[in-house]
Amino acid sequence: MTRLFILIYSTALAIFFIAVIAMDQFELFSTDSLDATSLANEITATRKLVDKIGETQGAQAAEQALQGFTKDIHLALTRYEVADDTLSEAIKQGVKDYGLYIEDVDENQAYFSLASDPEVVYGIINDPDSPFINTINRKEWFVFVELCAALALISIMVLFVISRRLARLEKTCIAFAYGDFSARASTSSLHSVGQLNLSFNIMADRISQLIQSHKNLTNAIAHESRTPIFRIQCNLDMLDDSGVRPEQMQYLEGIQEDLNELGGMIEELLQFAKLERPDAHLSLTPTNLYPLLASQLEHLQFETQKRLQLEGDDSLMAPIANHLLLRATSNIIRNGYKYAQSCVIVTLCSDETSVLIEIANDGPPIPQDYWQSIFEPFVRLDKARDRQSGGHGLGLAIAKQIVRQHQGELTLGDSELGGPCFTLRLPKAE
Repeated sequence: MTRLFILIYSTALAIFFIAVIAMDQFELFSTDSLDATSLANEITATRKLVDKIGETQGAQAAEQALQGFTKDIHLALTRYEVADDTLSEAIKQGVKDYGLYIEDVDENQAYFSLASDPEVVYGIINDPDSPFINTINRKEWFVFVELCAALALISIMVLFVISRRLARLEKTCIAFAYGDFSARASTSSLHSVGQLNLSFNIMADRISQLIQSHKNLTNAIAHESRTPIFRIQCNLDMLDDSGVRPEQMQYLEGIQEDLNELGGMIEELLQFAKLERPDAHLSLTPTNLYPLLASQLEHLQFETQKRLQLEGDDSLMAPIANHLLLRATSNIIRNGYKYAQSCVIVTLCSDETSVLIEIANDGPPIPQDYWQSIFEPFVRLDKARDRQSGGHGLGLAIAKQIVRQHQGELTLGDSELGGPCFTLRLPKAE
């Protein structure tokens, strides 16, 4: 907001000064010509009066009267000889031709001579030692400061209004980004930022429609696929019961494995769609994570020859839905021992606000370019989808959704073991 204030304030100042300069150039603001005429008339009248005094009382009395008069009107009077080198040729020529020469209207600076003594030139200018002149100068600066302060106040008021409206819009954007696809910005004139709110709502509507269409399609495919799969399974069982030649058994076993893989993928699709629902709310219970993960690793150890090890703080508590969090960790651990050389290590630690579950393995590292996209559905680094590699590219996507529903975050980095390290960051139990 500081940058926005500086931008608004500097723009207002620039517009103000440009307007003043433009008005001055077109003589809408400046009155220099009128001031010069007025000053010339005043000097001419003063000369005539002083000349009258000189005629009746003498040149000395005339000069004394001139000194007293200029002092009373806060002007400094300087006496020059007409041949004085400090006087420019323009001044000398002006005084010779017209009896006076105006140098600077704003400072009331002028030169003139008296008829009683044409060999003397008098110069006048605002007296810098005069309290009156100093007061006027201070007031001019005070007016300038007041204008700048007024512009600053106006800028702050404008910024305050804009910032409040932007804060409302930002709150709506954050809600939409975190899965509340019903979030919309207010289009009231009290809350709108130009057409930005309306444009956001149009964009949000289109995105929501696309996402809903995608979810509906996914659910429909998953549900409708169950029936033909069930029929194939029934036919396969009937074929098996009817008697099959030994050389045909390998084909039946292959079909059965394909059906199992397809059924597993459909179950994961339905689970992922369920977790994506914005109205899905979890019942969270403060739980000690160490014994929960220790029990899980004990069961998973039967599935692999790789070493599964739990380390770290055995007293950390976090509000979780046990079955869902175990689903997330099992997806990551299974993915880990599939590619690990010898071990998968799960570490429990914490910082000031969060509990961290770090799951690392000593397999090949994952390139940093994939650290974000690997959590997307159906993304696999090896691009291979077969029974030997296993999986459907949904395990990490499901894990990320589960952690997100726990108000946490799932990230990927490098581990000290040489392979990847998945970090589940969960809020601490209060």
